[in-house]
Amino acid sequence: MSLQSVPQPSEALKPSEPGWLSLVKTVEQLAGAAELSDIIDIVRTTARDISGADGICFVLKDGERCHYVDENAIAPLWKGKRFPLSTCVSGWCMMHDQTAVVTDVFDDARVPVDAYSPTFVKSMVVVPVRNEVPVGAIGFYWAHKRSFEKEILGLLEALGRSASAAFAAVKARESWRESQQSLALALDAGGLGAFEVDLTDGSVKATKACADLFGINGETPLTLSALLEKIDPADRAEAGKVFGSELMPGGRSDAIYRLRRDGGLRRVELQSRLVFDPDGRPCRVSGVVRDVTERFEAKERLDALMAETLRASRLTDLGAMASALAHELNQPLAAGNNYIKAAERLMAKDPEKALDAMSKAGMQFVRTKDIIQRIRGFVGQGQASRKGENIESLLQEVLELARIAARHHGVTVHLKVETGLPMVELDRVQIEQVLFNLLRNAAEALENQPTRQVTVSAVQKGEMLEIRVHDTGPGLSPEIAENLFMPFRSTKEGGMGVGLSLCRKIVDSHGGKLWYEGSEITGEAGASFVFTLPLHLTAI
Repeated sequence: MSLQSVPQPSEALKPSEPGWLSLVKTVEQLAGAAELSDIIDIVRTTARDISGADGICFVLKDGERCHYVDENAIAPLWKGKRFPLSTCVSGWCMMHDQTAVVTDVFDDARVPVDAYSPTFVKSMVVVPVRNEVPVGAIGFYWAHKRSFEKEILGLLEALGRSASAAFAAVKARESWRESQQSLALALDAGGLGAFEVDLTDGSVKATKACADLFGINGETPLTLSALLEKIDPADRAEAGKVFGSELMPGGRSDAIYRLRRDGGLRRVELQSRLVFDPDGRPCRVSGVVRDVTERFEAKERLDALMAETLRASRLTDLGAMASALAHELNQPLAAGNNYIKAAERLMAKDPEKALDAMSKAGMQFVRTKDIIQRIRGFVGQGQASRKGENIESLLQEVLELARIAARHHGVTVHLKVETGLPMVELDRVQIEQVLFNLLRNAAEALENQPTRQVTVSAVQKGEMLEIRVHDTGPGLSPEIAENLFMPFRSTKEGGMGVGLSLCRKIVDSHGGKLWYEGSEITGEAGASFVFTLPLHLTAI
């Protein structure tokens, strides 16, 4: 066996032959290769001139086999054929990631003699082509036995390294194209358009989907001003920050803006982020946009439906407590009527007492008016809106109405509110409905109970407000508690089973949670319904 040591790249001599000039030209060509086929073609057409070989082959690793992709030789070799890595010199070169030098093919254990006997090949050099790991090889073949000087080996390995660099560049471009295609598919699937604003010159790049969302056709230049002109004037100044370096702290933004397009109003969601250069300066803004008009309109319809459902639920609640309301209204009306009759009798005998009776009658009618106003406020449709609310004031208002039914059933209602609670951002109408529903359920649970008490408490737990409605009733069985919040399941005769389900949806929409706790959790008899709400931390 005749093996020759392989010099390291540093041992390669400076160009001294025409082959090095050919290599320089080949490197220039490889630098411009766009596809793998370009690399193979360049090597096939130039490698013989560089090496002075009688034949060359370009080999690619194909799983556990060597694929002889192309060749340029004085006689046919193995183009198009595949051999196991372990049975050919190209495979040895790739598996060991080093150059194979064979001065005599018939005196080297790595050479499959049967494959070489029919060919002109008597000696060869095979250099690996790498992309982190060997992915191929270039074989150089001579029709006579020969030794290989450092200069020629350095030349051949330089060609191998150049082909490796070109291969890595091609693979990087392919990977980039694939990622761009995947991104385009993802954007299309999500109904998204993408844009990028160069902060140095204000130029804009955008996908066709982005331009279409803004209603900009191919005839209109895609500029930042063209995009902003499509934004509704009321939103334009704020939207302008999404496209510039004035982006919110953290360099990210996600907001919905109104868009004027095709004579109508659309709503688009713009998400963007700042991109910084190596010196930490903002250099561009990248983002995506999507049309959320249908989602927005669906939410409006859902909000309207929920508001109507709440109003229907309130009317049902008031219907259920009609006798209690009648009794509550009858008391001040009857008292007022009695005071008026007394005033009539006293008018001639004692005008001063008559006036006092009239004043007391007026107070009773004011009391009647207050009850009616509370009922109207409870039933009133009102638009859904959230703002900071004083939770103690809200609880007092709900309890005033709830106590009417509670007194009718002999139930006592207590209120315990932690002092200094922050404001809570909520929809007052919706949260009043949740509380009224829980209080009504608690009062109904106390029927035929020896002790009839309901306690409503409000305390701060971290960044949440916790409101608890506890009754001294019998509690709930595990079977009932398990399905308590499922819609259309009710423990009441004739009940629709939407009350607690609706309450949970309302609390969830506020960013809180609603749950049930039995005596096994609280350690005291009865049932507790607890819900939380995020706090708007402004002291009251």
